[in-house]
Amino acid sequence: MSRPFDKGEIITEHPETGLIFREVQDLHSNVFLVSILYPALLLWYVEIHSLVLGKPAGVQNVPDLYLLALWFVFGVFFPLLFYCTKHITEVRKDGIYIRLVPLNPSFKKIPIYVVEECKIQAYEPFTGKDYLDKPPSRRANFVVILKLITGKKVVISSKNPDELHQAIMSAVAGS
Repeated sequence: MSRPFDKGEIITEHPETGLIFREVQDLHSNVFLVSILYPALLLWYVEIHSLVLGKPAGVQNVPDLYLLALWFVFGVFFPLLFYCTKHITEVRKDGIYIRLVPLNPSFKKIPIYVVEECKIQAYEPFTGKDYLDKPPSRRANFVVILKLITGKKVVISSKNPDELHQAIMSAVAGS
């Protein structure tokens, strides 16, 4: 079932909530998928093999309780957590709200009045490099970078950085 704001699009303001923009990102990357599914499938194999044919070679000395705990954590819990994890970004009249579901129980709020500067920039997440003067590498993504009045820099990833930037600028103009 699709909810109305799951596509990450600019929406019209709702007077009751002041919502300007909402984006829901599924964090399903192939690198993370392989790193989660390989141990999960291996542990599913070990558990099924030990139930049907006895313990496979290599895990003969491992107690059953440890194997069961490993299977539950790496074979069930992490894949479910990976599947359910979503990054939600909302821009409202009074602030920018960010949440990583299910790890954050509530939204983290950045009030609009603390935003000093907002710009779109190429950013490489693994090295933390900003690409101001030179062309970005192929691994760089375009992100929205907020400079706060405290001097801190906040990087917000988005599938639609132009729309997010436009929404933040309209919220800043409206305050």
